[in-house]
Amino acid sequence: MATASAIHAITSGIAQVLSRAYQLRPLAGVTCKFEPLGISDFKKLDGSDPKVSIVLYRISHNEHLRNRPPPMLPTGKPCPLTVNLHMLITVWADSALKEQSLIAWTLRELHMRPVMDKSMFADVGGFGVNDLVTMFPEELTLDDLSKLWQVLVPPLRPSLGYVARNVMIDIESQPDAERVVATRFALDDDVAEVAEGAQ
Repeated sequence: MATASAIHAITSGIAQVLSRAYQLRPLAGVTCKFEPLGISDFKKLDGSDPKVSIVLYRISHNEHLRNRPPPMLPTGKPCPLTVNLHMLITVWADSALKEQSLIAWTLRELHMRPVMDKSMFADVGGFGVNDLVTMFPEELTLDDLSKLWQVLVPPLRPSLGYVARNVMIDIESQPDAERVVATRFALDDDVAEVAEGAQ
């Protein structure tokens, strides 16, 4: 299970995986960078340098676990927090040929390698050997994209919606402590005697 740094480790890891793949299988005559970005970074991009950005725009609780009370693992530790990471993968380029070629290349790579393991993420994420992150395509309607880009400010760019499902974030165990007694009650068969003693 991962630590609180897992979310950034995942977006950075996706960028690194795509960057390494592009070094091995680049498009002819097109250089490209792959970077995880924050929302505020969008204002600095103009498409003059080809780039594919990975932006986390939404986090949702796992739909199967969000309404359950937090159970305990057999080890006594609380079960991890399980979330889904919704990402917008956007192509920035100065021509239609570059934009469309890069988005097709990115689609193909994520289709071929949707599952990522510990070796693909930074050590700061705290991933274990059994932790896997699977990328699923997420359909974004024109209305969804329009609302997103109204917030992001730059003109609409070719974009892909992806979601990393069931990302488990470890919960630290709380130290055991004695229970705090807030109120004590005295029970007696003779209610009147108890009332007199209270006066």
